[in-house]
Amino acid sequence: MSKIVSLVVFFALSAIYFCGIECWEGEMTIDIATKRPRDGGGLQCEFNILESLGYVILWIILCIFTIGIGLFVMPYYFYKAILNKTWIVNASGEKIYRFQCDLNIFEMIGHIILWIILTVITLGIALIFYYFRTLRLCINRTYLQRI
Repeated sequence: MSKIVSLVVFFALSAIYFCGIECWEGEMTIDIATKRPRDGGGLQCEFNILESLGYVILWIILCIFTIGIGLFVMPYYFYKAILNKTWIVNASGEKIYRFQCDLNIFEMIGHIILWIILTVITLGIALIFYYFRTLRLCINRTYLQRI
């Protein structure tokens, strides 16, 4: 689970860098050379191992009851939980912005139906790309909220 957290934080930093975000309301700027905030801060994720264990147990139970369909919904909630527990901190460690993922079930349903069809047609090969696309969708629905 810590690898998933690391991947989400890495992709969040990559999205900030590649999207060309230079400032948020004039208070924080990103140094393009180091890909870190110029004031010496960075990202802090507080998604712990107990929360991830709870999510895993919950989704195992849901997947059993939904005969595997829950596996298509699970990545969205994993990524969303990790993003919602991530903050941008300044050099002194104070939280100044919070990632807020506003992805809802209605946006997920169309995406899930499409990928279930693609998975059946490609005999499971589409699942390799599915997890990357779910992460992309979660990051695209994420914004920074001032604390």
